This record gives sequence, structure tokens and C-alpha cells, in this order.
Amino acid sequence: MILIKALMRKTRGLKWRSEYLWHLVLFIGGLAFGFSLLASLLAGDIYDYQDTVIQDDLPEIDAIVCLGGGRGRIGAAGDLWYRYWEAVQRSRLDAQKIPVLYFSGMGAQVSWPLLAKQIRKEISQKVRPEDVVIERESSNTDANARWLARYAQNHQWKKILLLTSSYHMKRAQFIFDHVLKAQENLIEIETVSVYQEPFAAHEWRSDPHGVRVTLMEYLKWIYYRAIWQAL
Repeated sequence: MILIKALMRKTRGLKWRSEYLWHLVLFIGGLAFGFSLLASLLAGDIYDYQDTVIQDDLPEIDAIVCLGGGRGRIGAAGDLWYRYWEAVQRSRLDAQKIPVLYFSGMGAQVSWPLLAKQIRKEISQKVRPEDVVIERESSNTDANARWLARYAQNHQWKKILLLTSSYHMKRAQFIFDHVLKAQENLIEIETVSVYQEPFAAHEWRSDPHGVRVTLMEYLKWIYYRAIWQAL
């Protein structure tokens, strides 16, 4: 009889623990589902950003800062640089005003010949070695900004043009602005977004790649906006 009672108590204990774990799983699952649903509704906010440079504007800048990792960014940086080069040829711009092509976050093994393959040949042939700076140390947007800030201070840059994908620009501009404002000398930021992803910003929910990229970027945006700037 004592043995039976002990077994019954043990069984009730196991049942209670099983029910507790089940409820815990349901609770965590509910939170995850709720957060995912909220994120899917709000994630499109990352596209709510207006570039400072539009259409044919060519603001006076020291460098075109191209961030690695997104489709079409390198080619777009080359095209933008070429517009400055053409302006010089047409005497619309002083030759000293052609900006540096600054590439950031593309890996330790990257070289100009590798980057040049992603730029139209008629453009890459006009780019001189002194027109290119390749930063090989950074691996995320925060580090991109900090390495750029160091280089810009050493070379007394006053203004840069930040170029990255449309889904990345809102967070990138926020990080660069935060980092550069902490520098001794003020460095202004102009921005140009690249729209070469296989999905339109307003239709990201209809494309699996768009959903993945947008949700991941939104989670990063939340972290940098809510936590990173306070560290």
C-alpha cells in the first residue's frame, strides 16, 4: 500500500511537471508568434526614409562611402563616381572635387581588381588608384562607421555621401550619424539608396527573400535604436 501511494504521488508530480512544461511552451510560443506578427506589421518602417540626394544632384563631397553586402551597391557607387568625373570633363566641377571611392566592409581579401569587375568597364578604366580607398577591417555597420570616422578625421573630410541598399539605409544613416557626431570635427552625411533587390520596398511581403531581409533588418533596427545608442 505504501509503495502504491508513493507511485501515485510520483505520477501526480510527473503529470504536474508535464502540464507546467506544456503551458510554458505554449506561453513562449504565443510570445514568439505575437512578436513575429507585430514585426511583420511594422517591419516596413525601415523603408520610411528619404534620401538627401535626389535625381541629378551632385553635392560637393569628399568621398562616396559604399557599404558592402548588398546587391548592386558597388556598381551604383561606380556610376555615381562617374557622374562626378563627367562633370569635371564638362567644366561643371573643379578637378579637385572628384570624390574618393571608399569601400567598406567587403572582407580582408577584397582588392580593386575584384571590385572593378562589378563596375562598368568604361567607368573602372577611368578610376585611378588614388581615387580608391578599401577598408578591410570592419564586418558590420557599426564598425563600418567607426573605421570611416577614423579615416575621415585623419584626412580632414567634411562631407561624405553614404551609399547602401534601401532596406539598410535607415539604420546605416542612424549609426553613421551617431558615430560621426561624436568626432572632434563635424562630418556631414548625404545619402543615396540603391534599389536593386529582387523585390520592391512596398511589396516585400510577397517575396520570400524580401520577408527574410526586411524582418532581419527590422530586428537590427530595433536593437540599434533601443539599446546600441545607449551603450
